[in-house]
Amino acid sequence: MGLPGGAPGAAGAALARTERQSERGSQIVWVKVPAQPLAMIAAGCLLAGMAGMAGGFAAQAAPAGERYYIDFRARPSTYIGHTYVVYYRLDAGGRVIEQHHAGLIPEEDVWKGLLSPIRATIRKYKDDTRLPPTVVYRRQITAAQFHRVHRAVGFLRTRQRRWHAVFFNCNDFGIEVAEALGLVRPPSLLPPSMWVGTLRLMNGR
Repeated sequence: MGLPGGAPGAAGAALARTERQSERGSQIVWVKVPAQPLAMIAAGCLLAGMAGMAGGFAAQAAPAGERYYIDFRARPSTYIGHTYVVYYRLDAGGRVIEQHHAGLIPEEDVWKGLLSPIRATIRKYKDDTRLPPTVVYRRQITAAQFHRVHRAVGFLRTRQRRWHAVFFNCNDFGIEVAEALGLVRPPSLLPPSMWVGTLRLMNGR
């Protein structure tokens, strides 16, 4: 079959070419597609994508007057102490409107954890509010950082189910959170109060 009218080249039309192969030969079909509707569709898709991106950024933007903080805390415990984090959101009046506690808590006798990993969960422990902290490193963060910490804690909660005195202890959990914020952090093999104090010194405020 020949090309009907030749290859179209009028302004406002785009040319789409399809080929169909068969045992008897090949057939080429030229189809006129108006360019203006295609341009409008492309522009609509672009605007929709930009609106989606803007919506994602707005979801992480802080409402007027709200502030976000994270505390790296150390407190006493039966043994050497415990490191945990508290991250929270304040309204324009300074009232806490959202707060989360998280730390790696051994669920078995910690002496067993000196030899091999034991069961553990990332959660709030009763002593986190009952006992006063010995050291607190408080840091103001952005709304985006607040959500990043929340995602990191949620991920670790589903992934980290073991505690070991050397290889993954409460300081190691603190390290994971500090790294999610891009902080410089000390090694984990320190007493919790020293680890939190060193974290504060290493990050300048």
